[in-house]
Amino acid sequence: MKALLKTSLSALAVAVIVTGCALKSNSGGDSSGQAESGESKNGNETVSFVNGDWPQTNDQSLPQYEKWKAEFETANPDVTMKTEPYPYDASTFLPKAESGQLPNLFGTYFTEPQKIINAGYAADLTDVMQEYGYDKALNPDMLELVKKDGRTYGFPASGYYMGLWLNVKLFEQAGLVDENGVPRFPKTYEELALTAKTIKEKTGKAGFFFPTKNGQGGWQFMNIAWSFGAEFEKQVDGKWKAVFNSPEAVAALQYVKDLKWKYGALTDNNLVDVSDLFRMIGTDQVGMGFGTADWANQPINDYKMSKDDQAMAAIPEGPKGRYSLMGGSLYMFSNKSTPEQIRAGFKWLKYRGISPDTSAEALKVFEESLANDSKLNRVVGPHSMSLWVDPDVVKAQNQVRDKYVNVNMALWDDYMKNEGVTIRPEEPVNSQELYKALDVVIQAVLTNEKADPQALLDQAVADFQRDYLDKA
Repeated sequence: MKALLKTSLSALAVAVIVTGCALKSNSGGDSSGQAESGESKNGNETVSFVNGDWPQTNDQSLPQYEKWKAEFETANPDVTMKTEPYPYDASTFLPKAESGQLPNLFGTYFTEPQKIINAGYAADLTDVMQEYGYDKALNPDMLELVKKDGRTYGFPASGYYMGLWLNVKLFEQAGLVDENGVPRFPKTYEELALTAKTIKEKTGKAGFFFPTKNGQGGWQFMNIAWSFGAEFEKQVDGKWKAVFNSPEAVAALQYVKDLKWKYGALTDNNLVDVSDLFRMIGTDQVGMGFGTADWANQPINDYKMSKDDQAMAAIPEGPKGRYSLMGGSLYMFSNKSTPEQIRAGFKWLKYRGISPDTSAEALKVFEESLANDSKLNRVVGPHSMSLWVDPDVVKAQNQVRDKYVNVNMALWDDYMKNEGVTIRPEEPVNSQELYKALDVVIQAVLTNEKADPQALLDQAVADFQRDYLDKA
């Protein structure tokens, strides 16, 4: 699952909605990804490409992106870039892909590329990535997600690992901060439950947020379940088996149930997703939730939250250890893209500083982005996983980032250090469908105090095995 592509993670919708109308880009042009050629001011042939990795109209960073677009097109008179904000969604991807209406450059999540590649909707980027040096500088484990038969069809845009996201103001009101104003981070799931209970008792606000729809409940449940020793999918004699009705999985689901009925620590509304978390964190309505550093600016942008009222800690420890789900987003190009459009897209990404180039020119926009975030009072400093393994790239970007740190890193160091935490990738087969199956059982235990976790998981395993793994 993502960390929301621009924020990471939103979960994918269930239904595939087929539409018969052509989709248009914000610029008013055709977003089909077909090449448009013409003649530039210097007499060279021009290429037009559609960039789907673009801020929404209410994003405060949009003016900065528009400025970059103008500068980019001035510096590259042979390129015309059209823009179409396209947050990846399973309910819109198929009809857009089938009708040839995908933007040339688009983002998706770590769970999706093999589906897109196998369906033939992704352009082969192998040669261009080698030309621009991405193949050697990027995290090889992430690159494996977008490879097939030795060819590469995308590259990581961001990576995250899950942590514990805190509202500092509510921790202060509950008396749960030290002499320096730093929250007393719960280190175990037992401590998390008791901390959440205290926040509810002292402030009247929910202590912990747990999503239950759009696959997000199942997605976040993985952190707890792995820490209780649960497994979800295993290969047995070459076939995939669903195994998430084990005693360990039952204990993890019972823990979630107890957060509601034993500790009274959850939100009153049981049908919520991450968009509700952004709102509730941003308006001081909930004390904690699972999250990632990439989300920090969403409640600042949408709800005017102070950057200094957020903190993040490493994931708590369960009976079998500390496990954090790893995910992220990827860039891909549509199969309708021409080689010229792909190269134009890579020129844009290099201009944005999303490249292994460490020259001052290449880092200019990366630095401007951080400076703009600082100007908008967004969080600058904390971050999730690095895309790059090239030490020169990592060092150069960290040196730029360090110039603009604008928060008390004591509020974030526990998350950044991530000590004692095992980072695990998402399950390999039908993970999005698995999350939705788990949503159902989570909703059941949070709406019915008498719900039986074992019976619910037994049924979910049978259904998931029949509907998905038997067909894998």
